[in-house]
Amino acid sequence: MTQNYILHQVKNAISSYQQEENMEVDIPISNIEVNATKQLAHGDYSTNAAMVLSKSFKTNPRVLAEKLVRYLKQDQTFASVDIAGPGFINFKLSSNVISNAIQDILCKKEKWAWIQKENSRNIHVEFVSVNPNGPVTIGSGRGAAYGDTLCRTLTASGEKVHREFYINDSTNSEQMRLFAESVKHHALKHLGIDTVFPEKGYKGDYVTFIGETIAKAHPDTLKQASIQWIQIEAQKLMIEWQKKDLSHFGVEFDTWFSEQSLHDTHQVQSCLDELKANGLAYEKDSALWLESTRFQDDKDRVLIRGDGRTTYVSSDAAYHKNKYQRGTDLVIDILGPDHHGYIGRMNAVIQALGKSLDQFKIIIYQVVRFVKNGNSVPMRKRDGTIYELGNFTTDIGVDNARFFFLMRSHDTHLDFDIDLAVKQSDENPVYYVQYAHARICSILEKAKILEDPSNEVHADLLTTDSEKNLIKAILELPVIIQQASEDYGVHRFAHYSIELARLFHSFYDKCKVIQEDEKELTIARIHLCKAVMYTFRSVFWILGISSPKHMRSSDSKD
Repeated sequence: MTQNYILHQVKNAISSYQQEENMEVDIPISNIEVNATKQLAHGDYSTNAAMVLSKSFKTNPRVLAEKLVRYLKQDQTFASVDIAGPGFINFKLSSNVISNAIQDILCKKEKWAWIQKENSRNIHVEFVSVNPNGPVTIGSGRGAAYGDTLCRTLTASGEKVHREFYINDSTNSEQMRLFAESVKHHALKHLGIDTVFPEKGYKGDYVTFIGETIAKAHPDTLKQASIQWIQIEAQKLMIEWQKKDLSHFGVEFDTWFSEQSLHDTHQVQSCLDELKANGLAYEKDSALWLESTRFQDDKDRVLIRGDGRTTYVSSDAAYHKNKYQRGTDLVIDILGPDHHGYIGRMNAVIQALGKSLDQFKIIIYQVVRFVKNGNSVPMRKRDGTIYELGNFTTDIGVDNARFFFLMRSHDTHLDFDIDLAVKQSDENPVYYVQYAHARICSILEKAKILEDPSNEVHADLLTTDSEKNLIKAILELPVIIQQASEDYGVHRFAHYSIELARLFHSFYDKCKVIQEDEKELTIARIHLCKAVMYTFRSVFWILGISSPKHMRSSDSKD
């Protein structure tokens, strides 16, 4: 409905006009927009179609608008279709259409805005994927919140989504070896055995905890254990730690995929053999290289080093081949701000695997600067001063953390104001939007028809500007979902929820909902409140935050 429906009808009107005039003209359809009007006096929605197309049709925009309006007025969806200014076409929805839309929301509830697709895609989304050598930090929290919300958005847009965490647990990893050495030091120390802490080793309470846990569970085995055995045991404990913190943050994965499994099942070697057979890998200086410059990479990439060890490029190639073999239509990798150099090489790998770049997307989220008491909060891994996501969400709350991570576009830098995030006032946008939902719940509890959506909706009684603006805002959600699923800008939902809350608070201040002497108006406004409530819940689900029914309040009206 709304913008998408109107845009569809505008295109139909253009097609009808072309047929009537027997005109075969290529027109810039993609530049046509339908937007909500800023002033209700101009109707509910407006399109720039006539001005965009006037040059193609070689006619005055207003004259062309008059031609299109003849077709559009035949649609009973619109109470009126008028021309304004140099050729804008304005639409006012009929009250029956609005009534039916609200009734549809009351029936479908939280999923009313979800998009149904006949041919949904299988989309594989990999995100977070931090090394199993430490807890998930608050820096990775932005990627976790973004990735989870993107998956929810794609689900709401009708796609089939598979969420995956890639475990960098290769025994060839120098980082994981160093982590294992650090854990071994603390484990042996717990048993009273003197050891030397490894140079550049990992520090922090979590390393001590992992070492002591292994020592307590396997005291005899530990004394003779290889570093590979310690790495495996340390990884198991660390992964469980990461799973627990991410689950508390509202992030769950369908699969935790082991990098080492690619080597154990010979998938890496099989992929390398395929690249060589296809003439895309060559030997030079005792190493095996991927001819990635053939696919616009800035240099060829090493697949196997001169000493026989495989590189991350080899594992990445085998891993992505595995993803596509699972019937994936689109692979999305969400990576941190230090991975920009990853784009060229991975685009080359995907094409070397015989896939189109239309089937692959890398999304880079930018740096977060955490601010508390006016100062940046440092986070480092090896010196032990990390700020863990689990501790962070305990300190400020999951809802606050997720919402603040999502308030800015993923491709822009973010200053996370911790002091603002914990405020219990309208200054805090999380409090502001959740309080709007709680306020609606309070109204509906008093009205005692919370679970009765069967009453007929009379939108013709909702005539004030506050009510009309609120209705237009509700009906915009499907468009927001569609846009975010196409350009991955999930920050829109945080902005949308703030604007919806603003419009609801304005409506609440100007329109008394429960009026004993105006039963029909009361019911109409109750239905509007319920539609807003379900819209909030839909948006909150996508954002991954809760929908509280009760919150502290200092004022009461209904």
